[in-house]
Amino acid sequence: MAPPRRLAGRSPQLAGEYFEIGVPPAYGLFARNVRGLSLHHLRFDVANPDLRPAVVFDHVQDAAVNGLSAWGDSGAESLLRLVESHDVLLSACRIRGRSSTFLRVEGSSSANISVDGGDLSKAAAVLSFGAGAPEAAARQRG
Repeated sequence: MAPPRRLAGRSPQLAGEYFEIGVPPAYGLFARNVRGLSLHHLRFDVANPDLRPAVVFDHVQDAAVNGLSAWGDSGAESLLRLVESHDVLLSACRIRGRSSTFLRVEGSSSANISVDGGDLSKAAAVLSFGAGAPEAAARQRG
């Protein structure tokens, strides 16, 4: 195996935070500092009740999630959580089980988040906002 290639006089580094994160904030998918993320036809199940969101995006921009199916828990704050994220499209999502909220948006720089279609009828609320997120940051269509 060849040694790692040096870039601009530095050795490539593994993201230490990835291995030192402890318990991830999501039971299914946690994405931080990502640009240009496309996810299609995801299904997240749990063997035991889990109060963490299925998906957490933290500082994610330009993302599309199509066909997400995830198990909700009515005791959890939300099924999905977006923190300081923008230009995100969530389409054709489906909640299995009950959920208090489908999507929680947090952070003042969150913007241009769209929830388009799907079956969100098992959520008591589709959207909630916190940590300074403006209500104009996200909207539900269809």
